Amino acid sequence: MIAYSTYCPIAKAAEILTERWTLLLLRDLLLGARDVNDFRRSIPLMTPAILSKRLKTLQEVGIVRRVRSAKAGGWEYQLTEAGTELKPLLDVAGEWGQRWARSKLPQGELHPGTLMWDIHRFMKPEHLPAGRTVVRVEFTDLNKMRLWWLVVQAGEVDVCLEDPGHEVDMTLQCTLLTLTQVFMGDLSIDRARALGTLKLAGNSQLIRSMLRWFGLMPFSAVKPRVDVQESDRPGR
Repeated sequence: MIAYSTYCPIAKAAEILTERWTLLLLRDLLLGARDVNDFRRSIPLMTPAILSKRLKTLQEVGIVRRVRSAKAGGWEYQLTEAGTELKPLLDVAGEWGQRWARSKLPQGELHPGTLMWDIHRFMKPEHLPAGRTVVRVEFTDLNKMRLWWLVVQAGEVDVCLEDPGHEVDMTLQCTLLTLTQVFMGDLSIDRARALGTLKLAGNSQLIRSMLRWFGLMPFSAVKPRVDVQESDRPGR
């Protein structure tokens, strides 16, 4: 950690929280991530060595505890009281970032793994039919990581890069940018379909109810106050 050599509480907090990747780890913990695989899937650009180092630091300062997982031989990470108290700070940071530091979604900031992991976290299974629902996503502009599956069963959502072998109920085809714009709230599902950039096929009931079960990014309702060109933000 970088030491600011002062007693200021803000400086002390910054020493812990402003290291690269730390806020993203805390974001994931607050959203329910528990083991190393969760973090790797959510933050694929973070190296295993840095991940281990950051988790160790968070343990040392009392923000995270490492405990035996219910999974055989595994470990998981849980927020302590000190860690849970950071939620309002993360909420404000997210709202501020969406309002004042809004990304224009350049290609270098788009990653199919990150997007699909986020989408699976915010889906609303209570608005899907009972039983199993399988949604296949195809990114038409990618060669690698082109196909993904969202499997919803018993209120749980799983995301798969390999075919889980279940019958597909609905197929979604679009570019990585288009689905990111939809998830961010920049482009409505209806508008994307009208433009022809989002194609849906399969169960008509699932298609009609997509607005209910497809969850958006938590800060999607925050209106950006930075200049974003029309070409970057298609109309609704």
